[in-house]
Amino acid sequence: MPFAPTRRKNKEINNPLNFGFAEAELIDVFMFLNEKDFKKNAIRLRAFFLDLIFPIECLRCGKDGVWLCAGCFSRIEFRDVQHCLACKKESALGRFCRTCRSDYSLRGVLVAGNYEDELLSKAVKSLKYKFVRQLSKDLGRFLAVFFRDILKIPGHQNITIQSLAGSGHSNFKNALIIPVPLHPRRERWRGFNQAELIARCFSDYFNLEISVGKLVRIKHRKPQTKLNKKDRKNNIKNCFAWRAGGLSGRNIILVDDVATTGSTLNECARVLKENGAGEVWGLVAANG
Repeated sequence: MPFAPTRRKNKEINNPLNFGFAEAELIDVFMFLNEKDFKKNAIRLRAFFLDLIFPIECLRCGKDGVWLCAGCFSRIEFRDVQHCLACKKESALGRFCRTCRSDYSLRGVLVAGNYEDELLSKAVKSLKYKFVRQLSKDLGRFLAVFFRDILKIPGHQNITIQSLAGSGHSNFKNALIIPVPLHPRRERWRGFNQAELIARCFSDYFNLEISVGKLVRIKHRKPQTKLNKKDRKNNIKNCFAWRAGGLSGRNIILVDDVATTGSTLNECARVLKENGAGEVWGLVAANG
C-alpha cells in the first residue's frame, strides 16, 4: 500500500490568525523559532509549513491522507518497450546498441515509465520541487515492480536473476545499488537527495546492498534541464568522484528519478568503471 503519512489529531485551539493549527504543532513551531540551533530543526519546520501549503491528498483523485492512493498508483503505466537511450532504437532491457555503445560507460538504462504520463511526472515534480519526500516510497516501489516484472523475477528476497547482460546467469543479490548523488549545496537546499530515497526503497524490496556517500558530486554546475545533449555532456564532465576502495568487478545499478540523454548517469558510470566496477546499469522512473 502507498505510504500514508500520520496526521496529529490533537485538539485545535482558537487563534487570532484562524489557521486552525493543532496545539502541539503550534508549540513545536514556537520552540523551533526560539532555539539557537535553528538549522537543526529547519527540515521539520519546513515540512510543517509545506503540509499547510500543500495538503496531503492524492495527486490524482484528491483522496485525503495519502499522496498517491493504491487505485491511482495502479494507473501509472510501465514502459512496455525499452530503447537504446542514445538513438532510440528498440533494444532489449535498454542496452545501448552496437552503434552507440562505444560512446557510453553504461551497459544500458532501464526506464520504468513515461514522463508523458501526467501522474508519474506530477509525482516526480512534487518530490523534487514541492519537497514531498513521502512520494519517494511510491516511486521506489514503482521501480521495484517494474524491475521484478521485466526480468520475470518470481520472488523478491535473496534471489538469483538472469544477468542484465543476457550472458548466462548472475547472482544480483550481490549487485550494488548506488543513487546518483547531488552536490551538497543542492542537497542542503532540497533537504534530501531524491535519488537516494528512491534507491533505498528499491534496495529494500530486493534486499540488495546500497552504497551512499562514496560516489560523490564534487562540482556544482548549472542544471542540465535546459541544455542540449552536447552541452549536458560537457556540463557534467568531471563532476563526480569515488571516495572508497576498488569495486573489484562488482555489478552496479545506478538509480535516479529521471534520465534524458543519460549524460549524468554515464559520467557516474565512467567514474565507477575507472574504479574497478563490472557492468554498470542505469535504472530510472522515467525518460524525459
